[in-house]
Amino acid sequence: MVCYNFEYIERREKLKMKKFIEEFKTFALRGNVMVNFIIMAFILFCLMKGINKLAGLTKKEEEPAEPTTKICPYCQSEISIKASRCPHCTSVLEETKSE
Repeated sequence: MVCYNFEYIERREKLKMKKFIEEFKTFALRGNVMVNFIIMAFILFCLMKGINKLAGLTKKEEEPAEPTTKICPYCQSEISIKASRCPHCTSVLEETKSE
């Protein structure tokens, strides 16, 4: 026969429950720190986004660069704008002056 000491088991269960509650409190406090960190990170993100937006308002837009290539009217390949002959189809290109 197995004889159980119920008082001992009950006392042990109470100690386990106290230990669990203490561990849960430390975990909950750690979770509170994480929530505070996430909130502060979000606030800093919004501030930096606003500052970058304000800093971007003063920048001037750059003019688009002049094209450096053109399309061959015969073979439709991309060639240098200074080329007088197409390197792909060897056709003579007409000089077009843009005003």
